[in-house]
Amino acid sequence: MSRDPGPAASDEAAWADALLDDPGYLRLVRWVFHARLLCLLLATPATLATLSGPDPSPTSVVSLLLLALASLVFGLGNRPIKVLIRHPLLAMIDIALTLALLVSVDSAQPAALTVVCSALLAGLLFPRRFLVVLTVTLAVGSLGAPRTLLGTLPETWTGWLALLAGTPALVVSFAVIGALMRSAVGSAVQARQEVAEAVAAVGAADERARLARDMHDSVGKSLHGISLAASALHRTVDDDPEAVRELAGELAAASEQAAQEARQLLVGLRQGQLDRPTVDVIREILDDWQSATGVEAELTTVEAVDADPVVTVQLAAALREMLHNIAKHAEATRVEVELTDAAGLLELTVRDDGVGFDTSRAHRLESSGHFGLRGLRERAAQVGGAVEIDSVRGKGTTIRWTASRQPVPA
Repeated sequence: MSRDPGPAASDEAAWADALLDDPGYLRLVRWVFHARLLCLLLATPATLATLSGPDPSPTSVVSLLLLALASLVFGLGNRPIKVLIRHPLLAMIDIALTLALLVSVDSAQPAALTVVCSALLAGLLFPRRFLVVLTVTLAVGSLGAPRTLLGTLPETWTGWLALLAGTPALVVSFAVIGALMRSAVGSAVQARQEVAEAVAAVGAADERARLARDMHDSVGKSLHGISLAASALHRTVDDDPEAVRELAGELAAASEQAAQEARQLLVGLRQGQLDRPTVDVIREILDDWQSATGVEAELTTVEAVDADPVVTVQLAAALREMLHNIAKHAEATRVEVELTDAAGLLELTVRDDGVGFDTSRAHRLESSGHFGLRGLRERAAQVGGAVEIDSVRGKGTTIRWTASRQPVPA
């Protein structure tokens, strides 16, 4: 009989997914891989020198090269890190390569220090139950090659203390530090999500209040007038046929007016009123565009949540223009959008992984109408902002569009 993974497993999965969506966390992991690659490069001369020594060890060279390759691959981007987290077998292979390096070199060599980076990575990447296994394995492996260790076992308790308080203690410490950093980043990500959900709930409540006001001021009054006219029609139907015809005409006109007002409210809801929260407008635009194009579009970071309605409409139009250009020219498979606060300005960042273009041709492209660059700059200027474009052929495009939170006086 299969066992239910239970709430703890589902919570851990949700926690891991939230971390994988946080750019800061992924950037931190990449930097640790870079640090390990640097340690391996520094250790390369000493490791290669062992090949010409009295006891050559090709295992150390092979494991060092494979570890360097793994560090390079995982340090290049976010996708390899996500694959590593979702496939623990890759982590076991990485740990096995680290152990092979540790047991084939002297503990005093620089290559042995790579175990510290591996321990820190284990703490950053994996949950506690898996981390314990990896940490114990690395700590035991950091003691050195078995034949060397058995030949130099300490005979006093101070010797044992010195042995265990060296690299093994350092491995455990860095694994704990990594786990604490993972927990802190996860808590920050969860807090941001809760704030965004709370803001969205407040925005939804404000939208319901606005809709109630609009219905009271328009459709509600029209329906009340229809009700009064119907009551009067019932009283006069037998006594005054002329008044009946007049009341019937009023009822028809009032009904038509109520229908028009209801249609206006529905159209306003579909298009998105300007007094809706800015983040809700962005999410709706991204969802509609993703459904229409099939290209993955995600709002990855939300720090600045709302702006003046006049600013929101310009931002929404600029975002639609950027997405239109991506669908038309970029050949992208994923789009990431960030809404942040930059020195008091609202900053919309749109990043795609498409073909990119030569930014040196931007002025010529603007003059010929391509990519809508002129329109983006004009919209930003209207709300006190600017546009910054960073693109490299074959490496995608990033556009940062800024605006003041409040409209700029004319």
